Amino acid sequence: MTLARLGLAGTLLGLAGCSNSAPQVTAEPMNAEDIRRELVNLPLCGTPKTGPLAGKPVCTIHFGDGTATLAGDLKVSRILWDIQGRAVCRRDIREAPGQQLCVTYDRLSNGHYRNSDGVDFCIGPCPEPAR
Repeated sequence: MTLARLGLAGTLLGLAGCSNSAPQVTAEPMNAEDIRRELVNLPLCGTPKTGPLAGKPVCTIHFGDGTATLAGDLKVSRILWDIQGRAVCRRDIREAPGQQLCVTYDRLSNGHYRNSDGVDFCIGPCPEPAR
């Protein structure tokens, strides 16, 4: 991992998740070109509601070279990703190609995004949720 990406991974660990208390908004499906144009090389930060990182802020950067860095819960993972149709498919760099998981993305009207796993996220750093 390059020094720049290592520093970036450390920065990602400090970014806050997006607020899940936003009102319902309209979702617009994103295609492959939308994803490449709007989401690649930027920190996408949110808080999953399920899975091993449920309730913990997580940030992911999908790099243009097909690699990604996911940081959350004091862990950093290196990921491989590509686009299949309108889905982003990714897997840990140590996993076999058949173990990839695919999600689609929607653009929300409030400047946030949502994936098909139900995770709302924003381009980080994200504002702290209202307390």
